[in-house]
Amino acid sequence: MIVLMHKLRTVTLTNGNIKDLEADCEQLNIRGFVSFHQEVRVKKISTHGHSSFHSRIEAQMLNSSGSCTIKDFCKINEIKNAGSLNMHNGQVTKLNSSGKLTIEQGLEAETLDAIGIVKAPEILAKLFHLKLSGESKIRELIADEICIEKDKISVLPLLKKKLICHCIKGKNIRLSYTNADVVEGDVVTVGSNCRVKTLYYTDSYSIAPNAKVQQIVRREKE
Repeated sequence: MIVLMHKLRTVTLTNGNIKDLEADCEQLNIRGFVSFHQEVRVKKISTHGHSSFHSRIEAQMLNSSGSCTIKDFCKINEIKNAGSLNMHNGQVTKLNSSGKLTIEQGLEAETLDAIGIVKAPEILAKLFHLKLSGESKIRELIADEICIEKDKISVLPLLKKKLICHCIKGKNIRLSYTNADVVEGDVVTVGSNCRVKTLYYTDSYSIAPNAKVQQIVRREKE
């Protein structure tokens, strides 16, 4: 049996302001300080330097281990971030982050799995899992499955590992080291070192001995 491997047409850039990327480019490698001032549509982006995108991005894969800034809308199937990724807004199927992830406006994702720090006004997902290594801030977090826990590897004091939210909504929610004004879910577990003002639930809830919840409200299922 003979398997023919298709080699992507690749462009590697090390510096400059790019306005005329090759139209047939399928893979984009960035190894230095590069700024893009045009729409980028490729299969794969690999950035290990300092990259900034000032227009729309569409890609199947983005691998970032440096500093990457996306200032316009992006539609990407899979993102792997091991550095600092700053996004304006976008749609992602799968996002894995082990560094710092900053969303300026909002993000929609099927799965978001992060170890480190996440900051965003709004995140919509089906599955959201965050292991805290510092202070994360998400104003509104909405997902079917939500799990917040502390990263055991980080050397930061435990008190600095926390998530601050205005509103958390989901079906199955498991929280620890989280401060939230509103938590609303079907099954809610308020774990250690949480501070919640109002907890809304439909099926069941539990509260750890060292967690504080000011108000608990049961809601009927729609």
